[in-house]
Amino acid sequence: MTIDWKESNEAEWQKESKQLKGTVSIDDLKLLDEGASTMKEAWRLGALYAEYKRLKRNQPPDLPDIKR
Repeated sequence: MTIDWKESNEAEWQKESKQLKGTVSIDDLKLLDEGASTMKEAWRLGALYAEYKRLKRNQPPDLPDIKR
């Protein structure tokens, strides 16, 4: 099993996660903006990243513009 890590850099996934999720708690916003400082916050940030990956996978693909 190979993992493709070329999706986006760290700052982009955090910004895009806020848009995809829609409603984000204040604690999660702070965590996404400032990063983790404790092990508990690191676990939560990892869970947010996993949730972002799931939401991103469920998005419809961008289709090319084929207007003539």
